[in-house]
Amino acid sequence: MSNKLVAASSFHVSPHLFLTQIDSLIEQKNISNDMTQLELLVLYKDALIEKHPDSVKIFKELAILNANLNQPKDAYTFTKKYIDNTLDVSILNNGAYDVISDSDEYNELSEYYLLQIDWLTFLFLYVSLIGFFFTIIINFSKKSNKYAKLFISGFVGVHSLFILEFVLFISNIQYQIPHSYLMASVVALLYGPLLYFYFKSVTYGFKFRKVDLLHFLPTLILIVYLFPMYSLSSNEKMEIMLEIDNSYNTYRYVIFITKVVSLAIYAILIGRLQYTQRKKEINAEHKEQPIDKWKRIIYRIHIIYLISYVIYGLPVSGLLLDFPYFINYIQVSTMSIMVIYLAYMAYVQPEIFKYEYALKDVMSLEKYQKSGLTNALSQELKENLIKLFVEEKVYKENNINLEVLSQRLNTTRHNTSQIINEHFNINFFELINKFRIKEAISIFKEDVHGSLNIIDIAYEVGYNNKVTFNKAFKKETSQTPSEFINSQLKKVK
Repeated sequence: MSNKLVAASSFHVSPHLFLTQIDSLIEQKNISNDMTQLELLVLYKDALIEKHPDSVKIFKELAILNANLNQPKDAYTFTKKYIDNTLDVSILNNGAYDVISDSDEYNELSEYYLLQIDWLTFLFLYVSLIGFFFTIIINFSKKSNKYAKLFISGFVGVHSLFILEFVLFISNIQYQIPHSYLMASVVALLYGPLLYFYFKSVTYGFKFRKVDLLHFLPTLILIVYLFPMYSLSSNEKMEIMLEIDNSYNTYRYVIFITKVVSLAIYAILIGRLQYTQRKKEINAEHKEQPIDKWKRIIYRIHIIYLISYVIYGLPVSGLLLDFPYFINYIQVSTMSIMVIYLAYMAYVQPEIFKYEYALKDVMSLEKYQKSGLTNALSQELKENLIKLFVEEKVYKENNINLEVLSQRLNTTRHNTSQIINEHFNINFFELINKFRIKEAISIFKEDVHGSLNIIDIAYEVGYNNKVTFNKAFKKETSQTPSEFINSQLKKVK
């Protein structure tokens, strides 16, 4: 046994030593001396044995002393005891912990309590902010189905809230704002209903009724059920987060199980909507519209999200233990992909959100047979439509939509949609794109020196941005604008 340990073990402490005497001793001795620190360890441990009333302060001193003496295991033990009793994680900012900063014990304490900021945290935070921005901005669009945009924005909003809560969790910022604990759970049962009503809105022109409020009744019941937990003080919520108080674990089970059931039920309901619509389109030999592909992708992401939530929720809810930590990121990654995809589509194909994209075309599958549009009127509207496109070039107006075109034809949206479908066998947006790309090709061919900018041509023919133009151009010609220009220049040479 070393001299230091012999001296420390032989150091006698009165069983009635008060903490004030220990503090006095600290001031009298040289704290930088290892011998003195070992003696102090004995003093504090004896005080704990005697169940001194200031034992919490003793935990803190023992934690710091053990850290200074490079004894990470004991430092870990007493640090945990101090934090569990005081909820004060700032102790880890003490310089004494620099001595054990390379130890596994300190790394565990640091990851569990201290602020953790890395590239992944910033990425998820960025995605959540994009989601909130989308949630707000989409509701400012005009000439749109107000119910569809309300439901899809709400759907993105609840995802963004969950992602933000996850950011607070993995970064440990939640310890600074305890009332953020399980903040996204209040909307846990809204994912399914919001997506379901969005699909109904863009498929059948659904309008919300009072009876549909029943779909949101489970959310109201869950809020009432969770209210006792939400009404706790910040310290009480800290105890739950630090797993000191386990009396509220049942809440996590309830949230997980009810959310899985809700997601599964609405996945079935949305699947039935998709199947019914597709069956009608096949029977009517209706060409698939871009929005059909859009809805199919969203639905598939929803299914993937349901599966990932089950994988994520089993260990997090406590129903399944010893799962790799990376599964915490599976669900949030799926959510993030969905939010980014929606935001991306809002940029490259804004008409999906801005207008009732192909909605009337889908609805007209059943209505055209009963339409009051006579053959003579149909032919007249067709000729007027051609005149608007060929002579007046209405497609070059970047704000053109089905409503505006119908006003120019002095007829209804339904009639305009029917004319386009029956006489051209395409929908409104495909017709617009065909004329715009044809105009762009004509301009490119006249520009024999390739001096014009692609973005200028895009604006000239009616597009609002280069990305949408490039996508439409390649779809129509199988070439990008740049590739087309290069091929034309080669011909000139």
